[in-house]
Amino acid sequence: MKRNRTCLVLVAAALTGTGCATTTVEPGHRGLYFAPNAGGLKREVLQPGRYPLGWCFVYCTSNRVDDFDVTYSTHAEDIHTKSVEGLDLGLKLSVIYRPIVSELYQLDTEVGPNYYDEVIGPEFRSACRGVFARHSYAELQKNNESIENEIEAEVRRRTSGKHVEISSVTLESVEYAPEIAEKIRQKIAGEQEASRQQAAIAWEAEKKKRLFSAEAEQKKLESELSAAQQKLELQKQAETARFKAEQEIAAVETQKKVAKAAAEMERLRAQTAAERKIIEAKADAEAVRLMARAHADEQRAETAGVTPMQVMMHAYDALGRLGGTGTTIVLGDWAHVPNFLFPRVPSLQNAFMLPYAPYAAPPPAPPPPPPGAGTPAS
Repeated sequence: MKRNRTCLVLVAAALTGTGCATTTVEPGHRGLYFAPNAGGLKREVLQPGRYPLGWCFVYCTSNRVDDFDVTYSTHAEDIHTKSVEGLDLGLKLSVIYRPIVSELYQLDTEVGPNYYDEVIGPEFRSACRGVFARHSYAELQKNNESIENEIEAEVRRRTSGKHVEISSVTLESVEYAPEIAEKIRQKIAGEQEASRQQAAIAWEAEKKKRLFSAEAEQKKLESELSAAQQKLELQKQAETARFKAEQEIAAVETQKKVAKAAAEMERLRAQTAAERKIIEAKADAEAVRLMARAHADEQRAETAGVTPMQVMMHAYDALGRLGGTGTTIVLGDWAHVPNFLFPRVPSLQNAFMLPYAPYAAPPPAPPPPPPGAGTPAS
């Protein structure tokens, strides 16, 4: 009975101590699986997650996962060294680093998980001492960034091939010796005073420069204003001369137009007078022609009304008056009787002649037109 109870207790203890061991790789970390009984360290880099290690039965498995933080890590170092002048320096510098993920297997097998203490720390401290030994106190303030870059380059050179990445190096603080600190304060105070004086001198020079520039600008503006006034005056004079010339040209044009109008009026007046004279001459000629025609008609009428007997009677009377008393006149052909014998008898004068038309004198020639006048209309 006791033996059965003992067996049950052993079985229960064995079941209680039996289970599966696991491990977790956190975010920002990577792992390498190590199995001593199954080939040792594996080359595969494990991503964040949970991984089984093996079964535990009375004795737990020896398998494990080597964990590596692959985020950037910062480590500060206090460095005591000497400057190029041989003076003591107390420095505090920090280095930012991380392992190269693709080379974790080489890092674990060649250096180990504690790679900072094995590789980065010693090389970092040695590089800082070597770089600061080449620089003076004054350069620490003026060339802070260049010194950091120089140390960073030196650490990278020293850790090349060690499967780590050096991101940057920063100089946190510098502790000077008391006498050096006092001299530095005096030097800084002197530099500040010199800077203040230089600033005052520069300000005074700038003030004079601005004043001179303002005076030069004022003179320039005055010169430009004077030139503008002269230009306006010249433009005004030119405009006045142009307006006067235009007025004179307009007056000349007006005189030309007036003279042309007067000449045209004179021509029209002469043309009218010539036309009036022509009309008067034509009227006079027509009146003369009509009077001559009427006179001819009257003479023809008188001639047509005289008989031969009346002619003889008038002839006898004329002869009797011509000869007087006791005179004898022998008569021949009446056609040869001279006309002076019948001075007062027109009908007797025409009795022995053919009818004729009275001569009409030509009309007088019109006066010549005045110069510039057109040819008068007929």
